[in-house]
Amino acid sequence: MKNLKANILTGLAALLFTTCSEEPDKFIYKGPDFVFFDSKSQISIYENQKTVLSIPIKVSLPQKSATKITYQVTGENVLLGSDYKVQTANPVEIGIGTFGSVISILPVDNAIIQPEKRTITIKILSVDNPLLEPQVIKEVEIDILEDDCAPTVPRISLWSGGNVNIQGYGSSTATGTAEGGAGGICGGSLLVTGKFFSESNPSTAMTIIMTQNQTVTTKGTASVIRFPMFTGSTQYDYEAGGTYDELSKTITLNFTVYLHADGTTVTSGTHIITPK
Repeated sequence: MKNLKANILTGLAALLFTTCSEEPDKFIYKGPDFVFFDSKSQISIYENQKTVLSIPIKVSLPQKSATKITYQVTGENVLLGSDYKVQTANPVEIGIGTFGSVISILPVDNAIIQPEKRTITIKILSVDNPLLEPQVIKEVEIDILEDDCAPTVPRISLWSGGNVNIQGYGSSTATGTAEGGAGGICGGSLLVTGKFFSESNPSTAMTIIMTQNQTVTTKGTASVIRFPMFTGSTQYDYEAGGTYDELSKTITLNFTVYLHADGTTVTSGTHIITPK
C-alpha cells in the first residue's frame, strides 16, 4: 500500500512538473497590415452638437513612409454645407511611424423640421501604400438626429444628448446623463440618469414629463410620476412637480420621497438639472 501511494505521488509530481514547465503557445501576427476606422460602424449625433465629431482612422502597424488614404462621404436626405461639413482634407494622411489620424465631421444646426432619417456614410476608397488594405471597419454610418420639433413641444434637446448637472439634495452635486424619452427629443419627456441622492446611493433613472406654457412658450411644467427610485429596489418611491425654463436651461423639481410599503413621507427637497 505504501509503495502504491508513493508511486501515485511520484507520478502526480512528474505530471505537474511537466505541465508547469511547458511554455504556452505563442501567436504572432504576421500581416498583412491594414487600414481601418477605429470606431463603431454606426454613430448617432444631434444636429445641434457644437463639437466636431472625429472618426479615428488607423493602421495596424506604423509604416516607414507616410500613408495617404482617400475616402468618400455620401449622404441620404442631407446636403453638404446645409446639414454637415467635412473638416478634414481628402486624402487624409497618416504620418511616418504613427498609428493614425482622424476624419472630422461637424453637423450643421438649422431651424428646419426634418423628420426623415438623415445619414452620412464615410467609406475608405483607396490607400496609396501597397502594403496596406482596408479591413475590419471600412465604413462608418453617422445618423443626424433632429433637434427641431413642433413649436408646441418643449426643447428637450437643450438638456439631452450629453451630461447634465444634478444639484439639490442637501449640498450634493452630481453628473448625470440625459436623453429624449419615449418619442425622442420631440416626445415631450426627458430621461435623466444619475446619482440624485449622493455618491453613497445607487443611480436613479427618471422620466421627466415636460408641458409647454401656452402663454410663455419658453417655459412650462416639469413632473415625475411616482416610481421606485432605485433600480431593483421597491423600498422608496420618488415623485416630483416643478417647472422648466428654456432660456436659463433649468429644470426645477420639487420632490418627495415616500416609503413604498405605506406611503409615509421620508424626505422632500428640490433637484435642479442643467446642461453640463
